[in-house]
Amino acid sequence: MWKTFKVIDADGHMHEPQYLWERYVEPKFRDQVPKVAFMDGNFMVYEPDGKFVTKSEVQSAHVESARRAFEEKYGEAYRQWWSPQIRLSDMDKFGWDIQVLLPSGNNGNFAYRVALKDLQLGAAMCRAYNNWCHDYCSVDPKRLKFVAVLPGSDVGEMVKEARRAVEELGAVSVRNPYLPEGKWLHEPEYDAMWNLASELDFPIAVHGENRQRRFQPFRELEGNRKGDTELALRGLNHALGFPCDNMTTLGHFIFTGVLERFPKLRLGILESNSGWLPFWLGRMDDHTHGRNSVMGKSENLNLRPTEYFMRQCMVSCDSDERALKHVVEELHGENIVWNTDYPHPDAIEPERALPDFDAQPISSEAKRKILWDNAVKLYGPRIIS
Repeated sequence: MWKTFKVIDADGHMHEPQYLWERYVEPKFRDQVPKVAFMDGNFMVYEPDGKFVTKSEVQSAHVESARRAFEEKYGEAYRQWWSPQIRLSDMDKFGWDIQVLLPSGNNGNFAYRVALKDLQLGAAMCRAYNNWCHDYCSVDPKRLKFVAVLPGSDVGEMVKEARRAVEELGAVSVRNPYLPEGKWLHEPEYDAMWNLASELDFPIAVHGENRQRRFQPFRELEGNRKGDTELALRGLNHALGFPCDNMTTLGHFIFTGVLERFPKLRLGILESNSGWLPFWLGRMDDHTHGRNSVMGKSENLNLRPTEYFMRQCMVSCDSDERALKHVVEELHGENIVWNTDYPHPDAIEPERALPDFDAQPISSEAKRKILWDNAVKLYGPRIIS
């Protein structure tokens, strides 16, 4: 609780342990999984194997500086490697009742990448990650909730694992699957996934990815991220990537008629701030029902993009974002959820998350909706069971 508000963090993150794959992947696949060389802060760095990880992809990590930065920001939680017990202690300290946990960086998400090249191994890694999440959250399943990962390279395996994760393991959502090159989420073969989400009443977590290729126009100029310009462009890529990716994915679901065909499907648009949303909804509306519709539009959309969003989508906000007041005014406090991004290096300091949000010039009614009511609508009854 925070003052009189119940609180759901709609987008926090796991801190997967270095031993995740070697302990949780089924024995027959363990010798095939790329080895984790070390942890850079809270992100896994893999040994190059020539198949899943090339030598050029291995970043030169600043392990000691990363360790110091994390320890300074998160203290005992970092020293205990974010055990469920210390996470719950932090949640109590900071006033968070429930936290929804997604994978971090190239840790749990690595299973997607492997599945694009080796379906059986990637599917095994997805199962391993989801099993580990279940064990982690079982310490307090009423407060710790997780989002499952799926192998996107095969629809049958994807749907099978989604059903298992939700029905047997207690996942409250699944990440928007990474699809193979040349495949697109609006294609009929993926209807089975959207049907399942509608049937079982869970949302798709859209978390700053445009399929598996993040929008990073300056990626090749980042180099080893040591020079001033290289670091500046790394920051610019990050600033652009999340909102641009989420704009792309949201538009894709709407413009190609997926939300029209699946009116019970819900999307959580996460970790990209919310200030871009009024602009994007207005621009999409103009391209389907305004003067820009001359550029091309579907005749099968019965609603404006804004109406699809309001019917089926939520966007997450950060506590300290400057545009939040305007987003709340545009959406009347609806369709916005609150997140911390804890425990990532770029997350707001956990002790500031709720005080900064509470200082936003919005009504108490809007705060109540954003901190609790809207997240319950997004994740459904599993979030409070």
